[in-house]
Amino acid sequence: MVVFHEFFVYEGRNTYRGALGRTDVVANRVLKLATIIVMTGVLSWVGLASGRGAGHVPAIWWANAALLAVMLLNRRGMWLPLLAAGFLGNFLGHILFGDTWPEAIALSFCGVLETSIAVYGVGIALGRKVDLTKQRQLFLFVGFAVLLGPLVASILAGIVLHVFHGTPFTVPLQWFPASALGMAVVVPVLLGLSRDETRELFSRGRILNTLFYLGLVAVATFAIFSRADFPWLFFIFPPLLFLVVRFGLSGGVLGCCVVAAIGTWFTVNISQGPLVDMANTSLEHRILLLQLFLAMAVLSVSLVAIVFTDLKRATLCATRSEERYRELAAALEALAREDGLTGLANRRQFDRVLVSEWRRAAQGNTPISLLLFDVDSFKKFNDAHGHLRGDHCLRTVSQVATSVARRSGDTIARFGGDEFAMILPETPLDAAVGLAERMRALMEKKAIEHPASEERVVTISVGCATIIPEAAMDVTYLMTAADKALYAAKRAGCNRVEWAQLPQRQLQ
Repeated sequence: MVVFHEFFVYEGRNTYRGALGRTDVVANRVLKLATIIVMTGVLSWVGLASGRGAGHVPAIWWANAALLAVMLLNRRGMWLPLLAAGFLGNFLGHILFGDTWPEAIALSFCGVLETSIAVYGVGIALGRKVDLTKQRQLFLFVGFAVLLGPLVASILAGIVLHVFHGTPFTVPLQWFPASALGMAVVVPVLLGLSRDETRELFSRGRILNTLFYLGLVAVATFAIFSRADFPWLFFIFPPLLFLVVRFGLSGGVLGCCVVAAIGTWFTVNISQGPLVDMANTSLEHRILLLQLFLAMAVLSVSLVAIVFTDLKRATLCATRSEERYRELAAALEALAREDGLTGLANRRQFDRVLVSEWRRAAQGNTPISLLLFDVDSFKKFNDAHGHLRGDHCLRTVSQVATSVARRSGDTIARFGGDEFAMILPETPLDAAVGLAERMRALMEKKAIEHPASEERVVTISVGCATIIPEAAMDVTYLMTAADKALYAAKRAGCNRVEWAQLPQRQLQ
């Protein structure tokens, strides 16, 4: 399947020339066109041979459908060379079958005309993005490839056969179903093989599973067509629909190909099966009944595939919408918890964490410390350097605080303006004061110029408070104590750490 994709799907001029030289590009195109000639020649001969004895009308005409699929997988610049190769292949198939040269030329022209109507009708409307599981694309494909192209080609073929063999003009009624079925069965399969999800069915890890289910369809078809009871014919529908549910449209149509090949062999070549005994007349009537049966099978498979594909797309869309909703909710939640400038926790998150840690400390009888700190003379810094430099200064303070408080349970928040807070669970007073002093010294070491400050650089003042909460206490007690310590640091000259002297009975 990978070989099919790499060889028949032409990705464009730049892709080829990027990997191959000019000579290799030409050689690759020649090889592709030669392969198309052989493919269409063999398929046209098989179609003619399978219709031997029935006015050369096969049950399914494979050649034009295969050519259409390959053309839809190539850019428009390759369509005319591919049509020429398809014409030559059809011509060789007719010659090998025994038709005269004029008859072979005329009938090959009818086949190429059918493919041209289909490829230009479908390809121009849809480009390279042909997906027959979408309703609009399927309707265009049915209109041009399954109906219009085969109808025009069948009428012209009827005229050609009347001129060369004197056959009645009703022959197109027999050619049309064969061409239409070929388009409806072969094209979806080959287009599906160019899609990643379909090629995966034939990947190394899944090919045995795929062949197993196709083998079950083949066994069921053999069993049904080996009997003469007509009602057994409809037992082929459940396996086909199972393939649709399991593998999608391409799997279902691939199953139809298996049914068509086996059914044609029984009905046309060995004259055995339910269609033979039911239509105990001419081979043409038996082929027509086989075509009608296969048409109903393809129609059923296509409709069920579209329903299931739409359902999968709706489910996938809902899943993606739910994922986007969750991402948006997470982003909004983050915005509700984070300060936009510094990336620290905001005041709302600070209040929530402080209450939570306060309760946990009270239950565990452990100390909790709170640091409040701000930038000394920040208003003068803002007035002197502007708000952009002021924002940069605040971000630097947040980075310094983050580098000092490395425990996962510590919480740093922007308290408001140039004020910050740090919650330190299970931290005694001496450890909290030591951390505050390291933060103050590191900020001073940054040496951010501040002419309005006595230190001539940006500094911070820190207030610290530590307590072991009791049940009757309120969390504001700790905040008030840390706030008083901060103002004490300011009054003492800034760029220093002060701590609250809480009653000793409350300390561990």
